Amino acid sequence: MWTFRFCALACLLAPLLGAQAPADETPPRILSTREPEYTADARANHVQGVVVLDLVIDRKGRPTRISFVSPLGFGLDEQARAVIEWWRFAPGTKGGQPVDMLATVAVNFTIRSHSPDEHERRKAQLDAAVRAGSVQAVRELSEKKFPPAMYVLGMWETKGEHVEQDMKDGLALIQKAAALNYGPALYEVARRDLSRGTYRGLDEMGQAALLGIREAQLTLGDRYERGDGEPRDLGNARRYYRLCAAEGVALCEFRLGCLLLDAPGQKEQAIAWLRLAADRGVEEAGYVASRESADLTPAQSESVEGLMAQLLGAQLARR
Repeated sequence: MWTFRFCALACLLAPLLGAQAPADETPPRILSTREPEYTADARANHVQGVVVLDLVIDRKGRPTRISFVSPLGFGLDEQARAVIEWWRFAPGTKGGQPVDMLATVAVNFTIRSHSPDEHERRKAQLDAAVRAGSVQAVRELSEKKFPPAMYVLGMWETKGEHVEQDMKDGLALIQKAAALNYGPALYEVARRDLSRGTYRGLDEMGQAALLGIREAQLTLGDRYERGDGEPRDLGNARRYYRLCAAEGVALCEFRLGCLLLDAPGQKEQAIAWLRLAADRGVEEAGYVASRESADLTPAQSESVEGLMAQLLGAQLARR
């Protein structure tokens, strides 16, 4: 059984480990999808979040053996499962032959009170207001329950920037934006909760990480690597470092590369990540990559070059 991971954020499927597979292994490729639907119960209770599922994509490209890793309830788990069952894939291969392959999918449920076009219009208004330092414009958008504006105004109030400092009201605004599943607000709430030793901060940080907040991904990778506040778990550390490494974050590439050096059969991939980090200015990554490359065979060196090209290509494709 071979393993590959997917992340379906905002109901879209995208690889977490994109080009990290061995040279003779290719991951499943999505052919068709369908978006999940909100349940009336979830809408009535304003439930938002991520449903994470494990599954096996079989040799015919069909999702099978679906199980829940992180459920949400309110009927959303069943909706996520139903839509995953509808998806179809080109199967993963090993040595040119189709194989069953493990996958992890995260389906994000977010309630929006306005259309995508309206969201972009309001985002443009907010960007202009922030550049101009217009408190009134930001406040008006916040009063319309636009999460990015609620977050910006909340941060201004907690810091006393552009407005009189008001920690209580500022934190309340950030909490409301987080409740609407706005990633930066979730990260800020999680960061504060973790600093106070509140256990729920870990779950909040995980949600922010799945929503693509790089600081959250790096924070969780670091905590699991060091065993800070929870048992040391290098598998989880690698998982979160991969998320931000896939976005081209040099520090994540470096930390992931170092952890992979200790994972069986991962040396070439580790060196590829380290060299990418070195190319982005992480000097220590260059030293480690040079040291670990000293005993590579010509074939292994060629494999590292190929992996680097694939990883970089995957990063560029995500932008």
